[in-house]
Amino acid sequence: MIWGGVSKKTVFILGAGATRGAFPYVRVNKRKILAPLNGDFFQVVKSYVRAHDDDRGARARYNRIRKVFREEFPTRGKWPIPMEDAFSLLYVSKDFPEIYGRRGRRRQPGTRREIDDFLRLTFGILSDIELRAPQTNLYKDLVSRLEAEDTIITLNYDTLLDTALINAGWDPAKGYGLMGGSQKIRWTRKKPVASPTLATVKLLKLHGSLNWYVRGSIGSLSKIFAGKPSKVIISERPRTNEFKKFVRQIIPPIFGKFFGHEHWRTLWKSAYEALVESDVLVVVGCSLVDSDFHLTGMLSNALMKRKNSHSPFSKVVAVDRGLKTRRKWLKLVRGCAKARVHYRSFSHFADKHLKK
Repeated sequence: MIWGGVSKKTVFILGAGATRGAFPYVRVNKRKILAPLNGDFFQVVKSYVRAHDDDRGARARYNRIRKVFREEFPTRGKWPIPMEDAFSLLYVSKDFPEIYGRRGRRRQPGTRREIDDFLRLTFGILSDIELRAPQTNLYKDLVSRLEAEDTIITLNYDTLLDTALINAGWDPAKGYGLMGGSQKIRWTRKKPVASPTLATVKLLKLHGSLNWYVRGSIGSLSKIFAGKPSKVIISERPRTNEFKKFVRQIIPPIFGKFFGHEHWRTLWKSAYEALVESDVLVVVGCSLVDSDFHLTGMLSNALMKRKNSHSPFSKVVAVDRGLKTRRKWLKLVRGCAKARVHYRSFSHFADKHLKK
């Protein structure tokens, strides 16, 4: 990416706030649907359910989850709770039906219907957003400024950025950095003309993607951690139905993540190397949750290596609507950056650095 008239190898870290910042919202049946964040996930779910008032399945899923947090968990009346807290409680409780259970027929250990509800609501929200998001969003502006060797590290499941890259001629078979390459890529849309500029740009999705599929089922989430994608679907519109005997390979928002396949290690190693080797670091909408030990650990080790080799970033840019989050990032890279700047929104950053 060009910085001050000079081409510099740039690494981006994008969190959920990046997608929310890329466009304001979408409308479904006159209701606003925002890209969900960890803190307001259930508020977005509530809007999604109201927007789909004729979808009894979506309403039933939300009501089951809401009932669980009224009756089984000691949330002390606090609602809504963060997305990661909620899913972690559901995930842990699945193995203890004797403790976490309702009256009536006892469920089997290792199962929990609300986990399926949670994930399917997430898929529905993201599909709604991807179907209706304007193509002229800020991800398109970002893609237009990328250069060879730039790397994007994202923690998001959605494929809005993927679509912007593909429309500009990016090749997902190489760009995702997945094991197996083109054999697993299935195109259901016309391939755009390849872009030489984007040929070596990497999009590393460390928590998986809505269009990656692994053999298994939601009832066996270990398959997500222990396998590599069998199918990667490149489509004009997001797929809403599931494949039989396959599950989307997205890492659920739980405190304890155990990546058990070389596929994941390859992605995380590539992200680490990009952080060590790049000239500029840009962080957009990533709150750096303390419980995400993999991300914080990788960052700490990359920064330590740069400090020990006396190789600071020429610039670190923190973009987030929260001043506390921006300061947290700038404090983290103290002593490892020649210049540190911050912007309060993706649009402010775009106006300064992405608009031609």
